[in-house]
Amino acid sequence: MDQVERLFSPQSIAIIGASDDAARPGGQSVNALAKFGYKGRILPVNPRLQEAQGHKCYPSVKAIEGQIDLAVIALPAEAVVEIIGEVGARGIPNAIVLGAGFREAGEAGALLQDRLVANARRAGVRLIGPNCLGLANIHERVFAAFGSLARPPMLRPGPVSMVMQSGGFGNSLAYSCHAAGVGFRVLVSSGNEADLNAPELMDALVDDEKTEIILAYLEGVDDGRALMAVGQRALARGKPVLVWKAGNTRQGARAAATHTANMTGTYDVWRTALKQSGIIEVQSMDEAADYIKALSARKYPRGRSVAVVTASGGAAVVYSDAADHYKLELTTPGAATQDVLKEAFPNAATLQNPIDLAANAFNERTKPAYQRALKALLEDPGIDQVCPMFSAMTGHPMKLGAEALAELDRGSDKPMIVFSSVPREVAEEAFAILEGARIPVLGSPNGVVRAQAMLADYAAVRDRLAAIKKGKAGAGGANSAPTQAVPAGAGALDEVQSKRIVSACVPVTQDVMVSGDDVAALAGIKVNFPVAVKIVSPDIPHKSDVGGVILNVKDQRALTEAWTTVLANVRRHRPEASITGVLVSEMIVDGIETLVGVTNDAVFGPVVVFGMGGVLAEVMHDVAYRVAPFDEAEARAMVGELRTCAVFGGVRGAPPADVDALVATLVRISEFAWAQRATVSELDINPLLVRPKGRGVIAVDAVVVPVAATGGQQS
Repeated sequence: MDQVERLFSPQSIAIIGASDDAARPGGQSVNALAKFGYKGRILPVNPRLQEAQGHKCYPSVKAIEGQIDLAVIALPAEAVVEIIGEVGARGIPNAIVLGAGFREAGEAGALLQDRLVANARRAGVRLIGPNCLGLANIHERVFAAFGSLARPPMLRPGPVSMVMQSGGFGNSLAYSCHAAGVGFRVLVSSGNEADLNAPELMDALVDDEKTEIILAYLEGVDDGRALMAVGQRALARGKPVLVWKAGNTRQGARAAATHTANMTGTYDVWRTALKQSGIIEVQSMDEAADYIKALSARKYPRGRSVAVVTASGGAAVVYSDAADHYKLELTTPGAATQDVLKEAFPNAATLQNPIDLAANAFNERTKPAYQRALKALLEDPGIDQVCPMFSAMTGHPMKLGAEALAELDRGSDKPMIVFSSVPREVAEEAFAILEGARIPVLGSPNGVVRAQAMLADYAAVRDRLAAIKKGKAGAGGANSAPTQAVPAGAGALDEVQSKRIVSACVPVTQDVMVSGDDVAALAGIKVNFPVAVKIVSPDIPHKSDVGGVILNVKDQRALTEAWTTVLANVRRHRPEASITGVLVSEMIVDGIETLVGVTNDAVFGPVVVFGMGGVLAEVMHDVAYRVAPFDEAEARAMVGELRTCAVFGGVRGAPPADVDALVATLVRISEFAWAQRATVSELDINPLLVRPKGRGVIAVDAVVVPVAATGGQQS
């Protein structure tokens, strides 16, 4: 057995600090292991006891003969720090520290936790916790835990493993999924994550053969890219990962900091990072259960077209509304399918889609017709998923319907998700048949649509991974990214310096710099009018706010007036600002104003932001994010995510924009951001003009903020 297997499937467990009192933390583990039927060795350790709840008690781990796979430590914080060396000396590779009093308790506790980790590393012991509920393996009845994780109800065995940063709420999520019919394998409460953190535990579960789906409740991680790597590795292994990320608002983030002391990143970046790495985000208990059931079928659609067969017109209307919201297409069945539907349901209200059977009775006589119709829909090349609606059907009719679907499902690779609003007890046989066939049953039309949309999104990510493996798409992250020396400093660079740096990855306007006290130099510059006149100052990144920009300057006389005006405006509004000079720039009048920015997120590192630009950029907030570096497929998806993306196709007679050039530029900037992550804290190109197709893009203005200006550095 390797170290991970000995953690998740231990054959022997030492409970250090065991108690004869089943209500105490050290007694709860002993009690749960025995009560729930653990078949391995239960080894209580307490020098003051001869026996704990009927099990021989040992004075120390050194007194125990044979191999010990896991230690559960239920001792005060100071005692844990001292005893961890003894655990390592005994050859125990893993320990779960249940007790509190560490980092979450303040500065003194943080020092204790540092000592614990140092001692554990010297001893060669990996830690879960401290301040956690522990670990449970439902398949093998391992309950190295206390609190709600060691109490009834007993979760049903199944393919889902879970990592939870909040033991209490994580267990609530597990119970909710259990009530919806989801079965579990391993549940781990990570606590303070002094050693093993949530991404590491999730990564270990990727290699667990009996884990098919991974669910995590997270409030934050220190290394977002480690989490993304887990998602990408799980995707390659065919194991969906679902994450409920909490602590996303200002109030939520504050609560997370006091609860787990984890770092909470910007939620927009979190959502992007999860999606970018193939991780499925969930935002409610119902959603988690629905998604798990939909994924458990292991069938993925080829596109976003769906078909619905229902006897309830109202349910079909609700479904259709939701389908529109989630961008699913209720495709009209093909001609051959229509012929089968007409023959099977001559009295149907409509056979278009949704297919309304008009409350036709379901019985032995109609079952073959229903089955032929569903088979035709599943075989229709224009349909990717099917939703049979049983609605309020119960008893024998629903059993007949379930049998029909189970037979069809065996011969089809397309997902089917059933809508049924009835409680299980009124259709027990039908539910058992559907569950045996791994056909998901969800309790609302909206839930079905949401789950179908999730499957379509997840399938698209899987397909993209397959394309990358076959060499049909780039994975992003070129090693030969463009670089320019970035001068260190205590503030933002001015426009001239910034443009010099970004010119490595994007074309910039032709500019002429004029000293702020050399009006005579204006007469000698060679420019093509009209031009823009802009103040150059490292202290003024937003020039228009202080009257530091004048556009459409049409001739030499107007140029002199504009030069005088911008200097006067800036000296009036920002008399303390350092003025480098005035920039005279070519005017580009045929482009769409966009912005491209880079920020070094505290959790995920360099992140590229793209959106509609200009002076209203912050007001519109029409932006998309990607963690850098990324490939052309991600860049193109960024463009498509904007609410106003239609403008790039040409509107009101305008020509289509050069989206290909824009996409290539976004990729180069993402590579630049990654290559310069140790030197560039922020980058803002606004506007980046996207010109008509074939004419490329051009940066009109730029601001670069070196890392030294914020005192941080990403690695």
